[in-house]
Amino acid sequence: MTWSNGYFSLTRILGIASFVASLALCGWRWRRCAEGDVFKTLFAALASVQAVLLLDMVFDWRWRLHSFWMMEAMQGGWYGQRRGPQLLVLLALGAVAGLSVALIVRRLGNRPGAALALLGTVLSAGLWCIEAISLHAVDGVLYTRVGGAMVVSFLWILLAVVTCTGIWMDGAGRA
Repeated sequence: MTWSNGYFSLTRILGIASFVASLALCGWRWRRCAEGDVFKTLFAALASVQAVLLLDMVFDWRWRLHSFWMMEAMQGGWYGQRRGPQLLVLLALGAVAGLSVALIVRRLGNRPGAALALLGTVLSAGLWCIEAISLHAVDGVLYTRVGGAMVVSFLWILLAVVTCTGIWMDGAGRA
């Protein structure tokens, strides 16, 4: 799905705002961690992922990647057979996401804020993958317009809120 109504669509603005907020809070939390805090690296990694997601939103990297693979498939003559592999990749992505959630909860149970921030960021990256895979049935849901914005923008906002809430929870009462 490309940005057909111009660069500054409401969907894009909401996406950029979501990733700016997540990046800002992840970066703030990283800078506020004490030097010996083992979670300092986690928050630096979260800030890095949020930065990449923000740059993707600005420069449409996922759609450039999608377009590249679509052209390859068309030139190779197998574009019409893409649905099966796309579905398999989505199922594998779902399994990886489920496993990631279980591991995060298990490993970071003593730091629920950090766990929540990591979950929000991992799920944001997963949503990026879902968009890049671009199965038509999924796109039909993600790119439905609601109040002038696409459904996907509300998912970006929700995941940014999850990430930011986790950052806030972890930062409360800590350095």
